[in-house]
Amino acid sequence: MINNIGLYNNNIQKVQTPLSVATNFNGMQTNGVSKPAFSFFPLKKENVSTINAPKTKLTTKEEYDSYNALLYAFSTSKTEKLSPQDNVSRQAKLDKLLRNGVLLSNNSNDKSTVLLNLTKVLNNKRAGDIDSIKIAGQIIDTLYNPAIITQRFGDIPKEAQSFVMKKDLQGNFIQGEDGSINVQGSGTCVAASVEFHMANKHPAEFARWAESLTSPKVSVEKEINLSALSKNPMNAIWLLREFGVKPEAMNFYKAKLNLKPDENAIVRAQIQDNYWDMGERNILDVLFQSTLMQLGSQQSYNSLTDIRAGKFNSNPQGLIEFEKTFIESVVENSERTSIVYQNVDNNQNLLGWNTDLSTIQKHITDTIDSGEDVIAGYVLTARECNEPADNPNKIVNGHEITIVGYKKGLDGKLTFVCNDTDDDKSKFVEYPADYLLPKIHHAGYPVEIVEDNTQKVA
Repeated sequence: MINNIGLYNNNIQKVQTPLSVATNFNGMQTNGVSKPAFSFFPLKKENVSTINAPKTKLTTKEEYDSYNALLYAFSTSKTEKLSPQDNVSRQAKLDKLLRNGVLLSNNSNDKSTVLLNLTKVLNNKRAGDIDSIKIAGQIIDTLYNPAIITQRFGDIPKEAQSFVMKKDLQGNFIQGEDGSINVQGSGTCVAASVEFHMANKHPAEFARWAESLTSPKVSVEKEINLSALSKNPMNAIWLLREFGVKPEAMNFYKAKLNLKPDENAIVRAQIQDNYWDMGERNILDVLFQSTLMQLGSQQSYNSLTDIRAGKFNSNPQGLIEFEKTFIESVVENSERTSIVYQNVDNNQNLLGWNTDLSTIQKHITDTIDSGEDVIAGYVLTARECNEPADNPNKIVNGHEITIVGYKKGLDGKLTFVCNDTDDDKSKFVEYPADYLLPKIHHAGYPVEIVEDNTQKVA
């Protein structure tokens, strides 16, 4: 682990001139994309056996009643009938989510469905007096197109700044840092990538988190197996303690966690409720990313300033790969490993690679073939950014993206299909493998996929 690389955060697109080779990946033909072809929008399942086929029809009275209640609520709403993201009706999106199996999926920690959690949102009060139907609409929008998830904080108008600086979750007065509340390039790319992964791979769990984080308790319960953190229960308990997580209940096999955003997150969420602009984080983005940042930063994150402390990272923004692996393991409830591919010295100079590029490629494609995706951190050097430096191989910035698929061209060359939470695009992009692979500093994988052929990095 390279402790002093904590720079997988800021708005790298400003220096990412070489990524002009990337092309939009929305609405293209899926032919040639490695199965399981990562979903376009809306999500769809491919190559699923009859036994595991998604449920696409309402069958119970409760399901019909819930679905009709949602349709009625959106059809009669003055502000939420159409999505502000794309002007598509929420009714049309609900219908699509039903037909592709997302709405009735129950791949959540408590086996609740997306539909059940939408119903709970609609019928119960939300935190901070946020409109219930707005939250339900944002859940639908995100599951319909997970690529809308962004890490862009958004501006805080002058009329709202005093509100931001003064109130916390309990309504007590607080004092922020002057000049630091209008965050330009956020450090939440790891958290945003994990949020995206949840929406794409675990829609019911995403909906469960969304319902619970926006409820008056502003938290979400998560039961995990200690083996998800380490095969050794004592190591798993040590990790929970080091990350400042205090289980509500625990034995040597399981732990019941109560995950919370930092105390200022609801204030940020209320600002986005009232002053959201296209391209900025919505309410769900704020609460998801704040919760994940708080978890990964050892409970030290501040949503007002996007600054963290904690014992593992000397950089006040972002998360390092050790922290990223921890939150991935908690979210997935399965052991993950982070592999560091690059050899970097203490002065942030790229010296070379710890493995050949073909091995990196195999790790990624094997993971995608298994039905997973890969959250990877890549870096750019001074040479690649045309920036002056004593050493042209000095790393000047980095970013986290999610590799969701790949395809081969007629020339046999590989192209990776990726989601980027900081590129101002609500769609996937393509990066040629020979461009992206040398830039990957680390990537996270399920342990069983890579443990036999590469040295693991905690």
